[in-house]
Amino acid sequence: MTYPDATVVEFINKNFIPLQINMQSGSDLPSKYRVFWTPTILVLDPLGIEYYRFNGFLPPDEFLPQVYFGLGFMALEMQNCKTASLLLKSVVDRYPRSNIAPEAQYWYGVSEYKTSHNVDALLNAWRKIKKDYSHSIWATKVSFVKD
Repeated sequence: MTYPDATVVEFINKNFIPLQINMQSGSDLPSKYRVFWTPTILVLDPLGIEYYRFNGFLPPDEFLPQVYFGLGFMALEMQNCKTASLLLKSVVDRYPRSNIAPEAQYWYGVSEYKTSHNVDALLNAWRKIKKDYSHSIWATKVSFVKD
């Protein structure tokens, strides 16, 4: 995979161990990680456990929010809710018009709730989805929340 954008290269090299595998190389990694299409971007922990994936080419303004989200979602699943909150909020703040922003806002609310046990933090985050991302599937998921 080649991402020539300097910002993407810097982010990937700072936060990941990038690995490119030729699908015809005979490696067992494509089958191990159920990769059937390229590019496939995986967010794995140091033990190789998958926490997030996305497929297909994305321009930098969509690619970066996806990988930020992947790190945030991994932190949330690992119960590191403070780190998850920071990363997921950074997606919404830095890339508010990205396709992943509504989902990042949803999980940001969850991470804030899991950190503080404050239901208002959760509901306020979800109200923001209804307001800012009203046409997203994530707005439908929180449609029961009163304004």
